[in-house]
Amino acid sequence: MNATNPITIDGKTYPKFSLNLAITGKYNGDGTSDANVAMRLVPTAIENGEVITADEAAIGIALGSLAGSDAATQQAVAAIQAALQTYITAKGL
Repeated sequence: MNATNPITIDGKTYPKFSLNLAITGKYNGDGTSDANVAMRLVPTAIENGEVITADEAAIGIALGSLAGSDAATQQAVAAIQAALQTYITAKGL
């Protein structure tokens, strides 16, 4: 993942993010779907084959529900769910 606005810490620029992502999809009683989302983006740099992370500058996002979330969050989750549906279909699951 590439950072839109790379951060610089102690003169070192971190142009990438390492990603930890968890999405728990669920259905509501009315048939609509919702999801819990937890994401952690860790600023990351690669220098001379070494991966350097700035864990102290990680960005954490946690949502108990998509209800009321912004459009960018809803679009991201929809794209991930669509990709997973493609995988499920391709694997015949």
